[in-house]
Parts: sequence; structure tokens; C-alpha cells
Amino acid sequence: MKKKQKKTLTKARLVSLAAAICLLALGVLLIALYVTFKHLPLLLIALMLLTPAVINLILLLPALEAREKPTPREEAAEEDAEPDAEERVPLRRRIRQGLAGLFSRAWGGCRTYYCEKRHRVLSTLIVLVLGAGAVLFWTYRKRPTTGYANGFFLPVLLAVMFVLCIVFDKWCKHAAEDDANVEKADRALLQNLRSAFCLGEVILILEAVVLAVHALGFINLQSYLPLVITVLFVYEVLSLVVALVARLVRNELLTSPDLAIPMPGLGGGDFGILVYLEKNTGISMRSLWSMQLIRLVFPYALMLSLLLIWASTGLVQIEANQQGALYRMGKLQSEALEPGLHLTLPWPFDQVEVVDTKTVQKVTVGYIPEREGDNIWTESHGSEEYKLLLGGGNELISINLRVEYCIDDLYAYLTNCTSPELLLEAAAYEMVLDNTISTDLDTMLSTDRVAFAESMKTVLTERMNTYKTGLRVVSVVLESIHPPVEVATVYQDFLSAGVIASTTILDAEAKAAYVLAGAWARYESAVNGQRADSYMAVASANEAVASFMASVEADEAWPGEYRYYKYLEALKSAYADARLVIVGDGVDSSNIYIGSLTGSTEEK
Repeated sequence: MKKKQKKTLTKARLVSLAAAICLLALGVLLIALYVTFKHLPLLLIALMLLTPAVINLILLLPALEAREKPTPREEAAEEDAEPDAEERVPLRRRIRQGLAGLFSRAWGGCRTYYCEKRHRVLSTLIVLVLGAGAVLFWTYRKRPTTGYANGFFLPVLLAVMFVLCIVFDKWCKHAAEDDANVEKADRALLQNLRSAFCLGEVILILEAVVLAVHALGFINLQSYLPLVITVLFVYEVLSLVVALVARLVRNELLTSPDLAIPMPGLGGGDFGILVYLEKNTGISMRSLWSMQLIRLVFPYALMLSLLLIWASTGLVQIEANQQGALYRMGKLQSEALEPGLHLTLPWPFDQVEVVDTKTVQKVTVGYIPEREGDNIWTESHGSEEYKLLLGGGNELISINLRVEYCIDDLYAYLTNCTSPELLLEAAAYEMVLDNTISTDLDTMLSTDRVAFAESMKTVLTERMNTYKTGLRVVSVVLESIHPPVEVATVYQDFLSAGVIASTTILDAEAKAAYVLAGAWARYESAVNGQRADSYMAVASANEAVASFMASVEADEAWPGEYRYYKYLEALKSAYADARLVIVGDGVDSSNIYIGSLTGSTEEK
């Protein structure tokens, strides 16, 4: 097989690659600065620089060679391989080899397609980059921005970037002029990057000057920067699109990818309008015929361009959270423009004022807000907090609430009141005063806050409808009711002392109740014990009386027997536990009862 000669990267391509990477790095740095300072022009400039940087990096993609097909001998050698070779290879290795072969075939297919359709691939990638850049630019163009007010850091850094653009511009120019053998494609790439650096020089020095003028205390022109950058970005994209179409039509994207941006007065005359037109039309703009044609066509083209620009002033886009107030011949129309794209008469016949009607806004009552965060009544909630005099005339209170509203009727909002927000704020203050003029501090502090807020919302809604302001009260949030911050510590100590006193009283009452309950328990136990003893004594007495009366009745009924019974009872009681010995003549032992007189069977 023949050995392929390895292509080396030419000096011109090395310079082009370094310049494209530098342009890319500048864009990334500007994005990082935007993330830090939230200054929108930095992001827009970054997108302007990144678009030509990525396009030229695409054009720098090398031309690869497709894989050569295997020779018949190599194919035969593969077919004659042992059929059982795969059986001796482990399963894991076979899987690895299969995945590697799949990846190799996929890469080979992509490489073959790229080699055969390189012109189509590069043009598609460039179109995607232009489309993505335009979409990102117009998406971020609508983002809110903050003015830069951090001194001279950014102006100095932008000036350094400006110098860096000049250095790389000169480097690319010398690389193209020093070597007469530079290929046409490489020379076109160098020209592309030079024009991108020239555009970067213009916009970077403009941004640096505007920020420096503002930092020095002069006029602030930062609000106009997004508009200027937008015009330059549109100019850049249109120039690239026209040049790309010309290259595709003439099939010169690979041989002469000249996508330079015309920058009159910069680059030593290499980026003039006439040069740009000659490159992309193939017509010599310096001939008499072409000059006459331009002289004939230019006024009409200029008039048509101005007419299109004037007609475009009638194209209005309304966002989802907005409505448009249409002024026709200076008169406000009753029908508001809903979200979407609208075509109206050009300026000055029609003018559209875009108003944010769907976003909930707020009015604070009782204080001027300064920062977001949790409100603590012992600390001020803003830069200034108002104090209200209660009905008694001796107490002050601070009431902080937030009225949330949105615009419900745009026509009424713009026609019936000069400043509906101020009217809403005044009505809220009036209601607060009505609620505090005839009450005291304790009553206000213990009021039902939810009911207070709901009543305020109802009354404010009625008043806004009466005045026809076009505002709709969404909610009233009662943030806090508290004494003035100046006496908050003293009042808090007073409340703490009251809580401690109440706690002490409750503890004493609980202890007294406990002691009293114990005394009552002991009292009840003693009384009940004595009452039980009295019941027992009465029962014993009644038993003795009943026994005596029964004895009397028995004595009357059977005097002999009863008295003998009592005689035996007396003997039993007297000799119950005594040991008796009976001796004497004529005593018959068989008639002697041996045992206890109490009835025990135990023999003695």
C-alpha cells in the first residue's frame, strides 16, 4: 500500500486558529462579566463576538480522507479465517470487540459522509450557528439590565480587550501579507477574522467610552447601548448571510470561504462596502457602468429601505403578561391589544404604549421598603417607618401592610386617573387612619389580622371601582402591627414583665388550689371517719338494747330456764380457759365431761 503523506498545519491556519480561539475567549470572558455585574450590553457584545468565532472555527475543520476499501486479497484473508476462532474468544472480549466494531463503523460512516458532503456539512453548521446566535440575541435582548456603577474596572478591562483585538488584527494582516504562497482559502479565513476583530474594536471601545463617561460623572448613555449593539448585530448577521449565500451560489465555500464583514474605514481599506460588493456579486464597482448603475439604483434602494424601516414601526409585539394601548392619531382606542404580534399603522399615525397588566404589583403602607427579608417588629422594616396616633392621643403605633394589585382595565387605567397607584395608596392610608382614630394600643394589637386584611381588601376594591381606576386589588397582606421601633424594647420588657407576673400568679393560684384540695381531702376523711365511728357506736348500743330487751322477755317467759342459762353462761365466761380438777368420793368418771367449757373438743 502507498503511504499517505501527512498534512501539516500551515502558518496561516495556525494564526487563524489562534485568532478564532482568542475571539472565543473574549466572548466567554464577557459572559463571565455579565454574570458578575448583570450588565446586559456585555452579554450582547459576547454574542456578537462568538458568532464569527464559531463560524471560522467551523471553516477551519480539516478535510479528512475517506477510508480506503480493503483489497480483494485482504477480503479473502478475512474469509479464510478459522470458523471456530470466535468460539475460543471469551464472551466479554467478543462484546468489547463488537462494540468497538460498531463504533468504528459508525465513525467510518460519519467520516465518509463528511468527506463526500463536506460542503453541505459546513454550510449547514454555519446556518445553525447564525440561527442560534440570532435566537439567543433576541431572547436575551429583552432581559432587564442594570446600570454599571462600579468605577473604572470595566472600562479599563474593555480597553485591554480593544488593544488585544488590534494586536490580533495586525497579526492576521501580517500573516496574509508576509507569505505570498498563502492559499486562497487561508487568506479568506484571515480576512474573516480581521473583520470580526474590527467589529469588536468598534463595539468594545464604544462600551468602554460610555462606561468611562458615566464613571466620570458626566452624561449616562448606558440605556442607548442595547439599541446600538442590536443595530450592529443585525448588520453583522445580514453581512454574513449575504456572503454565505454568495459563496454557496458560486460554490466557493471550500475554496474561498470569504465571510468578511464590511467595516468601512477600518482594516486599511480592505473591508470597504465596494470591496464587499465586488466579492459577493462578481461585478467591478470601480467601472463607469457599475458606478452609473449604483447611482441609478442607490436612491431607490435607499428610499425603499427607509420605507421598510418606517413601515416596521407599525409592527408591535405584546408579551404574555402585557397589553398594548393603541393611540391612533393621538386618540386612545378603547380596545386594548392582547398578547401577540400586531400590525398597526406606522409612526406617527399609530403609537402603542405597552403596559404590564398581568404581573401583580404592590404598594406598601406604613413604611418605605428598602430590602427584602423577614420583618421583626423590634427593627425597622425599611428606610422610613411611619407612626400613627391612636384615638386616646397618648399612644403611637406602626401598622405595616402590603396592597397587591394588577391592572384589570387598561383603558380606564389610562383615562380616568392621572396616577391610579397613588390613589390606591392614599385610599389605603385613609382606611388605616379610620381604623386607628377611635381605638387604643391593646385593642389594635389583639385585632384579628385576617379579618382586618379582608375588610380592607373589600373596601379598597369598592373604592377603586367607584373611582374607575382600572385597578383590581388582588390581596391585602397585614405584615405587622406593633409599637414604634424607638419604644419597642421598652414595650417588649413591659410585655415580658406582664407575662412573668401572670405566670407567677398562675403558679401561686395552682399551688393554693393544690393545698386547698389537700385540706379538703383531709377534712372529708376526718369527718367521714368520725361519722363512721358514730354509726358503729349507735349500732352497738342498739344491739345491746335489743339483747337486753330479749333477755327481759325470756326471763318473763321462762324464768327458771333462762336463769339457769345465764348461770351456765356465767360459768363459761368465768372458767372458759381455767383447768378444773374434780375430786371426791362417789364421783363417776364416766359422767365427767373432759373438754373446754367454751365448746372445744381438745382433751385436757
